[in-house]
Amino acid sequence: MAGFNISEFSSKLGERGIARNNLFGIQIELPKVLQAELSSNMDFARDLKFFCKSVTLPEMDLTTADIQHQGFGAVSRRPQSLTFPIMPATFMVDSEFQVMKLFHRWMQTIINYDTSGGRLSGSNNQLPYEMGYKKEYSTTMRVAVYSHNTDEIEYVYKFSGLYPVQVGNVSPSWENNNDVLQMAVGLTYDEVSVTGAKQGLVLGDRKDSFSGGLLSWFSTINSFAQAIENLDRPRDIQDAINTINDVNRIGDFLKKF
Repeated sequence: MAGFNISEFSSKLGERGIARNNLFGIQIELPKVLQAELSSNMDFARDLKFFCKSVTLPEMDLTTADIQHQGFGAVSRRPQSLTFPIMPATFMVDSEFQVMKLFHRWMQTIINYDTSGGRLSGSNNQLPYEMGYKKEYSTTMRVAVYSHNTDEIEYVYKFSGLYPVQVGNVSPSWENNNDVLQMAVGLTYDEVSVTGAKQGLVLGDRKDSFSGGLLSWFSTINSFAQAIENLDRPRDIQDAINTINDVNRIGDFLKKF
């Protein structure tokens, strides 16, 4: 292994460049119910990105299951599912408090927490503590990270089914009179795509269509289950012959994948 060369290191960084963490932009498409309610001098679709101080783009966490192949001994892990963590973001509050109003009103469309009009007062056809429909309050968000002061080179995260689950504390203070009032928000989502991911193909374009392959798979699994049952409880010679044929057919089918 060659030793560390500072000149080569600097040359490589100069050649490839370094992406900086302060070059990013967000774009949130507001749900229609909010677009109809929020009327102000602020264009949220255009201006909200300037008030987003920071956002933590989420990691991709695999949930794994522990496997002991012999029932004892060393444990190996196998992927079981994919977990989407809460995505934290921090927004600076504007002088007209429109950013605060946006997220408080957004939370109210998810669950109407306001009882100032009485226990039977409704907002968006929701009584106090009544939940709304997800299709009405969820939306999409785009976060782009740039490597230079231009959008020519960018890495994009796209989130769908997105809505806030946490609207954090706002902490006014006399200590630093030049500090900006900030609001922390936690966002959840159903799906995420990134620039670096490979876009999939519709499985129907494969030689074996998905529907046909899936039906064949279920049929084969059913045959396999029947074969196992016959092995457990053989009745005659013909059962043994059918079992051998079924196992061979399963092997031929699996070769396609």
